[in-house]
Amino acid sequence: MREAGGIILAFIATSLINYAVFMQKRELDHLPRIGKGPLRETVRAFLDCRPWVEAQILQTAGTWASNFAIGLAPLSVVQPINASGVALLAILAVTKLKEKASALDWVGIGSILLGVLLLGVTLVKTPQASESYHPVVLWFFVFLISAVCVSTLAAALFRKGERTSSFLGIGVGLMVGLTDIFTKMAWVDIHNRWYEYRIAGFIFSSHFWMAIFLAVAAMVFNQIALQRGKAIIVVALVTGFGNLIPTVVGILAFGEPLPTGALMIFLRLLSVLLIIGGAVLLSMKGER
Repeated sequence: MREAGGIILAFIATSLINYAVFMQKRELDHLPRIGKGPLRETVRAFLDCRPWVEAQILQTAGTWASNFAIGLAPLSVVQPINASGVALLAILAVTKLKEKASALDWVGIGSILLGVLLLGVTLVKTPQASESYHPVVLWFFVFLISAVCVSTLAAALFRKGERTSSFLGIGVGLMVGLTDIFTKMAWVDIHNRWYEYRIAGFIFSSHFWMAIFLAVAAMVFNQIALQRGKAIIVVALVTGFGNLIPTVVGILAFGEPLPTGALMIFLRLLSVLLIIGGAVLLSMKGER
């Protein structure tokens, strides 16, 4: 029952978040480009735009729903569901935003979606995970992903070119993945100290505050990415990496078991390759 609640919340969360991204992209074309003008005037223009503010409220609600989903179900269950919302964004981007994707873009998007679907299929044969993690393995991945994230964002911001939005999408995806990892760590803190603090234990969890910081930073960089690139490409990259990273870390660091059976293990590995491969295809051309 607990895991079922997490799955329902994850579907609600991904719908809210991706619709909010559509609303943001629709308004960003009419707002000042971040980093090109005075900060005070840029912030005021964003806050004065009611649809953009409403989109932030919607995305915040979706983010908190996702946070509770992570607390109720394993990362390797929640993340594929979160990733499935990119299909909604793709439909809205083509039908409402009138964005056009090339054949290579569609192959990349399709690869990510197929990878997410296979990842979801393999969850059927996956045993229940425990509420703990391996600190050495976990922090190794946290520092590794953080280093790749910083270098990717630096490449996007300091080396202007047609791949800027793609690098930003990958960087934001890594940041979103780190946010989910720290959120899961915060839930483990709550579980381990439940009898002492109950739900108020969030206040005493440094992992929770780190997740908040990363969520805000990811939101800012996501706005920059959406201003510089197509939503259909940026969101596919953010979704792919933002859900792949926690899934892999969930298995290797949180001890979330692989599915049973050789076929299911093969499909799980294939899903990872499809998501990474799709992201590579989307990042090769950048803006066309």
